[in-house]
Amino acid sequence: MRGSTILARLDWVTKNHGQQVRDQVIASLSPEHAQVVRGAVVSSLWVPFDSVMALIEAIDRVCGRGDLGLVRPLARYAARVNMPLHHRIFYKLGSVDFIMGKAAAVWSANYDSGTARSEPIPGGLCFSVDDFATPHRVHCMTILGWSEEIVALCGAHVISTRELKCRLHGARCCQFEVKYRA
Repeated sequence: MRGSTILARLDWVTKNHGQQVRDQVIASLSPEHAQVVRGAVVSSLWVPFDSVMALIEAIDRVCGRGDLGLVRPLARYAARVNMPLHHRIFYKLGSVDFIMGKAAAVWSANYDSGTARSEPIPGGLCFSVDDFATPHRVHCMTILGWSEEIVALCGAHVISTRELKCRLHGARCCQFEVKYRA
């Protein structure tokens, strides 16, 4: 994964809870994950998937209730702050289907395994992730939060999001449904 995933979440902690809590979050990580998080100073840097998942779980424990309730809000925040300013015009002008299709097409720019696809369905879209090496509950929740924010940034109103299938439960792929109103 890219370092931007770490930087956005640390930014959220600092803005909402302060530097001291940010330091607490990092201190709560294993030494190897803490080293990765501290070293993620460039957004384009590749970082281990497990370290990102550990960071998100630590933020949820320290800043939330430890019930993964912060995973989706963190993903929405990251989707917003990681979008380059010059891309925002495309989000406002393009359709949700077009933007999510492009997001699926550039999956490999942010991940070193798996592929993604986005397909329109009545009243929304279906986003699928195939062949991802290390499926993780937090990652599936992150995709839901990310997709909510991307749809909203396109100017649509999110009605609902849900996970349809998950490899952690024996499915061939992870699949998510986003219902929205343009």
